Amino acid sequence: MAFRHFKNRRWPRAIINFIVLYFDNCCIHGFRYVVQTMLVFLEKLLWFILLVASIYFCIIVSLSSIQRYNTKSTHVGLERNYHFWNTTVPSITLCPMQRLNASFFASYCRVNGVKGAQKTLLWDFLENLANSTYLNFQNIPESDQIDQILKELSLKPEQYMELIYNLTYDSTYEPIEKQRTRSIDGQVNIHVRQVLTEYGLCYLGNSRLGEEYSSRYLIFGKYPEPNKYESTRKLLQYQSGSYFEKDVGFTLLSYSSEAIDSFIHSAFEVMKVDTNFGYTTEGVVYDPVSEEIIAEDNLETETSVRMRKCRFHHESNLTHFPFYTRNVCQQECRINLAFKICKCIPHFYPNRIANPKPVCDYKTLRSCFPRHADFFLKLYEEGGHHEMPAPCYCEQNCLDAVITTRSALPMIGSKQLLGSIGSAITIKTWPQLRLKRQVIFSMTDLMVSIGSTAGLFLGFSVLGLVEILYFFTIRLIWQVLGYTL
Repeated sequence: MAFRHFKNRRWPRAIINFIVLYFDNCCIHGFRYVVQTMLVFLEKLLWFILLVASIYFCIIVSLSSIQRYNTKSTHVGLERNYHFWNTTVPSITLCPMQRLNASFFASYCRVNGVKGAQKTLLWDFLENLANSTYLNFQNIPESDQIDQILKELSLKPEQYMELIYNLTYDSTYEPIEKQRTRSIDGQVNIHVRQVLTEYGLCYLGNSRLGEEYSSRYLIFGKYPEPNKYESTRKLLQYQSGSYFEKDVGFTLLSYSSEAIDSFIHSAFEVMKVDTNFGYTTEGVVYDPVSEEIIAEDNLETETSVRMRKCRFHHESNLTHFPFYTRNVCQQECRINLAFKICKCIPHFYPNRIANPKPVCDYKTLRSCFPRHADFFLKLYEEGGHHEMPAPCYCEQNCLDAVITTRSALPMIGSKQLLGSIGSAITIKTWPQLRLKRQVIFSMTDLMVSIGSTAGLFLGFSVLGLVEILYFFTIRLIWQVLGYTL
């Protein structure tokens, strides 16, 4: 018993001796002077104070470097070597005002036994529903006859958009001789797709977004069907041009519609429903200037979303959309806001999620949404009568373009000349500057900064770290085993 008590009393002394041994042999400056036996107490105290101060400032400066890496590692620079650029032409989203196809509608009515006055009422109802958005929900017709028709067809609100899609003819599948979406020189066709927007089914040309942004994918979760006519012609997903090219652009026509509404926007973005040209029975030609925001190749791999404060298209954090843009993020904010205020969402939003939100019937669209239209579109209301249900923060797009429209003029007589109406973009002048997102403080820079700080204050190095690991692992084990034995 006395031997065991004596052995237990030796352990604290052995631990202290081991730490003193490390202090006396380590490569970090100042440690050995704390345990030197030849120094008096005041000298040891002075070295201890200096050592604590050095460790403190080393930690403070290192934390400052870490904060800089997390918050200020990127910046947006300005480039002016415009002779070597290719700038993407802006996109056009075109919405025909006549949405439904008469032949498809007649077939639907024949199958479901809708005739006479009921057929006329149903056409008017579905046409207005297909053309509805936050600006005109009050125009949807309401009557007991419509309620009776919907009851007989068992048409529920969550089926509104699917029915409208099935009764709308997708003009992008026209044969080549009927295609009228091409570059200004007429030599190249531009890829056009049908998309689901906050203004219903529209057509998008010259976009750099993936095929996830299409009506078929957002409604059914399926990619657009292959177009057999596209293999027979030269087709561009998007058009770009350089400073030395003039009159670059394309024309997007709506085929048989009597009137259109068109939107011009960045090729990296989707349209905003409140930035339209307006209802017109003539074509529209835009003269825009596009200033792009690009990114270094290493921006995505060397930084996180929080560090660079922007997102690429495939970095979606949204619930209803499989891709990300800032405007799409704002659409999801409107979805959540509509659900909070009206307890349901409009029919034109994708709702293929694990817990789908209830879709508004047409009466709710008429009664609830017009009263809050400005609030939904702006996501705030002057006077503070409403508050956001949650902070609606949307990061910028890492790749984007700022579009400035210098003029938007009607194409008078285009309908008689081309047999249809539409919109065109002509780039007459190219930008002489652009913005570029760059990494200015990478992980390598962070390691160098922390290492330099440790070397400045403590004389510490990578080998010093290895020495610590060695001393308190392998050597400590051998010391304990030797002491025990």
